[in-house]
Amino acid sequence: MQTRNRKSCTRHANCVNVGRALSLLIAAAVWTGAACATSYAETVIGSPGAGFQSWKVGNLNNNGAPFWDAPTKSFGGYSGNQDSKDVGFCLTGTGDCVGVGSHASAPGPLPYWGMPYDSAADTGGAFDAKVYFRRGPFSHSLEATLELQFTTVPGEVNEIGWFETDANGSLVGTRHILFRGGGVPPGSATPDPVGKKVAFRPTPYFGYYFSDVSENGCLAYTLSGFNDPGGCTDHNFVVFSANPASLHSTYWIAAEDPPGCSDGDCNLTLMKIDH
Repeated sequence: MQTRNRKSCTRHANCVNVGRALSLLIAAAVWTGAACATSYAETVIGSPGAGFQSWKVGNLNNNGAPFWDAPTKSFGGYSGNQDSKDVGFCLTGTGDCVGVGSHASAPGPLPYWGMPYDSAADTGGAFDAKVYFRRGPFSHSLEATLELQFTTVPGEVNEIGWFETDANGSLVGTRHILFRGGGVPPGSATPDPVGKKVAFRPTPYFGYYFSDVSENGCLAYTLSGFNDPGGCTDHNFVVFSANPASLHSTYWIAAEDPPGCSDGDCNLTLMKIDH
C-alpha cells in the first residue's frame, strides 16, 4: 500500500508540475502577445481624466460642446464661404467644407480625444491642452494623407507636420514638415495638394504642429502650452480616431484656427494617419 501511495503521489506531483508548467507557458504567451502588440502600437497620451469621447451628428449645433463644435464665423470681408462649419461637419459631410482641392471623403462621427462628454445632454467635452503620442519600439512607418485644406482667403494654406518630444511631453523639439503650406507672406509658396501621402517614422514620443500662414506663420502644437504667443495662443488640434480600441488605430488630426474663428479669417487642415 505504501508503495502504491508513493507512486500515486509521484504521479500526482508530476501532473501538478505539468499543469503549473502549462499555466506558466500560457501566461507567458499571453504576456508576450500583449507586449508584442504594444511594441507595434501607437498610443495617445494626454491629461488625467481625458480619453476618447463619442458623439453623433445631432450634437453638431455650434454650441461649444464638444470644444471644437463652434462656428467658423467666416463672414464680413471673408464672405466667400459663409456656410463653412467646424470640423465635425467636415467629418460627417454635413457642411460646406470644400477646401483647396478637397477630397469628398467623410469618415463620420469619429470619437475624439478630450475631457468627458455627455452626448445625450450635449454637455462637457472640454479641450485637453496636453496631447502627444508614443510610438511602439518596433512599429512600422506611419503614413499621412492630406485630406482637407480649408481656407477663407486664397493662399492662406497651413503647413503641418510632426515634432519630437520626450516621455513627459515637457518640450517641443525638432519639427518635421509633412505638408507644405502657402508660405509667409501668404501665396509666396506652392502648397502641397490635397490627397498627397507621406510616409514618416517619428521618434518614440512625438506630437503634431501647424504653422498658420494667415497669422505670420505662428506655430501651434498638440502640446498647446508651447503655442506661439504671437497669434496662435487660441489655436488647437483635435485628435479623432477611427478605431480607438485598436492597437493599430487610424487617426484624423485636425488643426483649427481656432474653433469659433471670431476674426473670420479661418483655416482648417485635416490629415489622416495610418499604420
